[in-house]
Amino acid sequence: MNNTGKISIFIPVYRESELIGQTLAFLLNDPYKEKEIFVVIDEPTQKSIEIVEEFSQRGVHFRLNGERKGKANALNEVVKESSGDIFLFLDADVLIDETAGGNFLGTIAKEMENAEIVEIKKEVIRDSFVAKIAGYDYIGFALASLYFSQKIGRCLAINGAAFAIKRETFEELGGFRRTICEDLDIATRSFANGTRFKFISDLTVFTKAPSSLRGWFNQRKRWAIGAAFWVKDHFRTLRRALRKHPRVIALSLLSAFPSIPLLLMSLFIPDEIFTKALYMLLLLFSTTTSLLIFPAAFTSVIIPAMKSLAMLLGSFLGYSATFYLLAKKLRFHFNLPEFAVYYFIAAPLWLMLTVTLLIRLCIKKNSKVNIDWKV
Repeated sequence: MNNTGKISIFIPVYRESELIGQTLAFLLNDPYKEKEIFVVIDEPTQKSIEIVEEFSQRGVHFRLNGERKGKANALNEVVKESSGDIFLFLDADVLIDETAGGNFLGTIAKEMENAEIVEIKKEVIRDSFVAKIAGYDYIGFALASLYFSQKIGRCLAINGAAFAIKRETFEELGGFRRTICEDLDIATRSFANGTRFKFISDLTVFTKAPSSLRGWFNQRKRWAIGAAFWVKDHFRTLRRALRKHPRVIALSLLSAFPSIPLLLMSLFIPDEIFTKALYMLLLLFSTTTSLLIFPAAFTSVIIPAMKSLAMLLGSFLGYSATFYLLAKKLRFHFNLPEFAVYYFIAAPLWLMLTVTLLIRLCIKKNSKVNIDWKV
């Protein structure tokens, strides 16, 4: 194994995690030699103490905070204790795909020879119907990240559940900022700084998704609030990026929010001229032929409805084909009935939440929120 730099791995935990034991065991067994593992726990429970007792004897470094420092603060502090050239950040609720051939860290180190920041592909743990539906968001996220990686070589946003960044770059950016979405924030600052980015599709981490509708809604509400503040904080950078790379950003938005085309079509595409002309002709001839009264009365309703149905089905089929091909290429799970539930229910609600909260934030500029332990 030809190591190309020491990797410092950081896993933040709030209270406890059901999956961290498996993740730590996997990382310790990874053949990459030059590595160190840090786990920082805010408000540890008895279960977390048991994990500390088990893995501290195997070389894992633990830092326990009796109070809630928040994710960004906790990570910034523990980073100072590390000596690695590469920082790998993993959420406490992820599992590493064991089919990577036991070369997880080695692959990351190799990919970082030509990049300063890399994102690892994520897929949900399909342990409930709600989680299965949520998994299709990650296909869209992967498409956006892959497109940025291939077309621009920089990233505006990343999913911070699993990503790596060179120590020099992390320090140059000033580490994590005390914000709701620290991963989006550091990615956007790296974009403005010209930092090279790659999306690693050969590796996979599985992340825990909500198993109930209430949990899904609360998670998406947090995401939407975080995205709204992210747009507000980095509006100028995002505007410049849109002007310079309109096609890449447009495709990324369409991937993350599949309901955008339907929203735009319903708002800006008027009824066809032939629809109105047909209605006027039927109305005219119905004055002399009573048989035409019924079709004339319903033309203004039936034809627009058919138009809407055609747009809906066309958009659904287009997205279904795109997501299916991408899922096949990147080894995601794809099921058409599940995708239909995602497309017609989950995706519109996700878009509505984001747009609503963004508008609310713009109107109430001094809005304050307290979402979770991150801030």
